[in-house]
Amino acid sequence: MLGATVPAKGGYYMAFEWGDKWHCQCVQFYITPSRTWKVPELSKDEILKFKTAWQKSKVKSVVAHIPYLVNLASVDKILWNKSIERVKIELSRADKLGVSLLVLHPGSFGNSTIEKGTERIILGLNKILEKYKGNAKILLETMAGQGTMIGFRFEHLNFILKKINKSQSIGICLDIGHLFSAGYNIGNVKGYKKTLSEFNKVIGLEKIKAIHLNDSKSDLGSRVDRHASIGKGKIDLAVFQIFIKDKRFKNIPKLLELKEDDTMESLKVLRKLYEN
Repeated sequence: MLGATVPAKGGYYMAFEWGDKWHCQCVQFYITPSRTWKVPELSKDEILKFKTAWQKSKVKSVVAHIPYLVNLASVDKILWNKSIERVKIELSRADKLGVSLLVLHPGSFGNSTIEKGTERIILGLNKILEKYKGNAKILLETMAGQGTMIGFRFEHLNFILKKINKSQSIGICLDIGHLFSAGYNIGNVKGYKKTLSEFNKVIGLEKIKAIHLNDSKSDLGSRVDRHASIGKGKIDLAVFQIFIKDKRFKNIPKLLELKEDDTMESLKVLRKLYEN
């Protein structure tokens, strides 16, 4: 299942227009305003337009990305509480729209420690899910490790997953470019096999519910988060080919995160790799 991050300007239902324009089987976009804490209520008309557009579209799966405003690892109590409430809103909105997957950056611990930041993430997620009765899953994204971001080692994510009371509501979004920048040598086929084997031992492949097909401008282990068009970064094309052909991930949304022109070009490259 191949797709991309798409714009949703003019209404969330517009995402499907972009998805069909780019011949996507899956799409990713924000289902709330991405740069503000204020989230207006969804009208019945907006929900109907969204569901109607989805029914008419060839897009099979929708992945929502929770805005970067959210930081469950924050030492700032006000920001931490606002982040908890925002994720609750994201889940509620996802249920209304029928979206089942929400990608979340685990969080940045700032001037605290990674241990304390991780504790806050666990506490925050358990508070969020405590009374949640919907069907959506929060997917913790594998991170590049830039700054004080948590989640650039599989062990970080596994520790969090093991401490979540409602484990069925949590999964993983595997970001290929982030893995490479974090120090996992997924830049070639040998490294692909080794990295996925390690992931399976630490977390389990069954926890992967979405994949970000990002190439990396940054060097291996640089811990710098910079996306590149497919084939123009540090990761071999063969790695992307094996990812999109791997039967274990056949029904998993595999998504690009690039600018509009770069997205169209990279989708063409990926489709050629799939056909060959």
